[in-house]
Amino acid sequence: MGKLDVLLIQLSSNPYFDMMSSYRIGQLGLYYLASYADKAGYNVKVKYYDSFDNVSVELPALINECQCKIVGFYVDMENIWAIRLVTSVIKDRCPDVQIIAGGPQITGDPIGSLQTIPHLLCGIIGEGEIPFVKLIQTEEFSDESLKNINSLIFFDSQGKIVATQLQKQSANLDEYGFPLREKYCLDPERISFSQIISGRGCMGQCAFCYEGGQLHTNLRVRSIDSCLDEIDYLVKQYKVKYINFVDDTFILNRNRTEHFCNEMIRKYDGSVKWYCEARADILSRNIDLLPLMKRAGLVKIQLGGESGNQMVLDAYKKGVTLQQMEYVTQKIAEADIPYIYVNYIIGGAFETEGTFEDTLKFAKKLMRIAPGRVEVSSSVFTPTPGSPMYTHPELFGLKVIDKRAIRGANCSFVFAETKELNQYKIWQLRNKFNNEIDKEYSDILDSTPISQIKRIYELSIRYEIDTPYSALLKKKANYRNYFEPIVRGGFCSFSEIPEDDVFSAIPLRTTHLSSDGLAFYRINRSGEYVKNSNLENALITLSAGKLTFGEIFSIIKRNPAFAAEKDNILEECLSIYKEFDRELSVIWKKHDDN
Repeated sequence: MGKLDVLLIQLSSNPYFDMMSSYRIGQLGLYYLASYADKAGYNVKVKYYDSFDNVSVELPALINECQCKIVGFYVDMENIWAIRLVTSVIKDRCPDVQIIAGGPQITGDPIGSLQTIPHLLCGIIGEGEIPFVKLIQTEEFSDESLKNINSLIFFDSQGKIVATQLQKQSANLDEYGFPLREKYCLDPERISFSQIISGRGCMGQCAFCYEGGQLHTNLRVRSIDSCLDEIDYLVKQYKVKYINFVDDTFILNRNRTEHFCNEMIRKYDGSVKWYCEARADILSRNIDLLPLMKRAGLVKIQLGGESGNQMVLDAYKKGVTLQQMEYVTQKIAEADIPYIYVNYIIGGAFETEGTFEDTLKFAKKLMRIAPGRVEVSSSVFTPTPGSPMYTHPELFGLKVIDKRAIRGANCSFVFAETKELNQYKIWQLRNKFNNEIDKEYSDILDSTPISQIKRIYELSIRYEIDTPYSALLKKKANYRNYFEPIVRGGFCSFSEIPEDDVFSAIPLRTTHLSSDGLAFYRINRSGEYVKNSNLENALITLSAGKLTFGEIFSIIKRNPAFAAEKDNILEECLSIYKEFDRELSVIWKKHDDN
């Protein structure tokens, strides 16, 4: 590896997330810093650690090995507590290294972060590329030299907190380009890269969000050509098939969205899938774009749900109505876009049992509008540093009882109470919400179109895109054994076999039969046991993947038990196989594929 100027650290501290590969994604902000410094002639690398690593031993050893003068940490509300412990170890074992930090926690709560993390030279507030490079260029880290760099917060030599003037944001994001991940990543085998940042800033003013507390109207986006170049790079370098756009509002600009979709169709014709976030109010005014977005590869779209009560939504300054949420959900389903993701906040502004019940009812309503498509999740309100609800909770009917969220993972425990709901009641309601939504997923399966269920399997198997629907379906043997072989290839449904080929096709039942000691029973799509008639019994037992239908039909015709049905026996057999198909009981293999 050789000598480095800076070592940047992505530290995860939640073992439950660390055990899930979907959470091991490179923190792109660090790679943008590394790339910008690289262009200025400096050698910067990014190192990833999770909660299972012995960071206190491994990181100091790595710092000494690479002889870097600066170590930088990405800090969020969750990992700040792990970082505060490791910085003391670093300073003890690597006394000459300077420790800096940036990220949402530093930007949202700069003073609190500085007071929490010991031995910090400084924190970088906001957009970090320019301040970061100026820090590397600094020969001596004196008070005066730090004061001459914008967007820093630090303790001066007298122990006083100094915050310098904020760095002016770049209006042209294309000048940053995009980071070549493999050039800076020290852990290519441990983390994945499927995210793209196509813009910075947000036009929303949501009261629960850090962005909502900023005088930030400076929303900036990259050119579509730049974004497409990055997609090409990810597809070529990492064989990425599913892209996550992490912008707060990817579809804000209609012309830009159309340009992007047309280029994605021209380049990939839907073979590269993608996800984006959207606002229901903006989408409702551009609903005609949905078919184009679908053709371009869009498979999942996130809508900020937050609450099913309009009064609470208005308190959040969401700028969205429940009617808009219903409308766009219906239209997304009609456009045949596979997934819609909606999250709801439990225990937030002015929450009561009544507003909670409104939210639960509304979430279920959206799920019924688009069966098999709407994925619903919940989070407990967490006071996010820098947000209006963090700074002035009393204006939202809240009493914060754990402002720094030290009692649990962000959004996964109770950190505030409302006037009507204490922490125990909020937690009870959150559990009720999750339990009832889980039951709703199961209840909805019977009304989910077969085409959508097949797509759920296709996205899971071919693109590793999973939702609660795919997890639930994989647990149900008749669904799993029917759809997975079809999606993986070589098998098909009865309806897909040309009439002239049916005699040469081979049927295979998808579930084990049951018996009461007198007769065999099959299991239908709903999981119910269905007693077979004599002909159904003969067909289902012979459909074991070894005989063609022609061979099975010959056996049936020779059986004296079916002599009375001889005149219409073929029609009856085909009718039964159609019913088996509706029940997901039998799949077929064409003889030519065998």
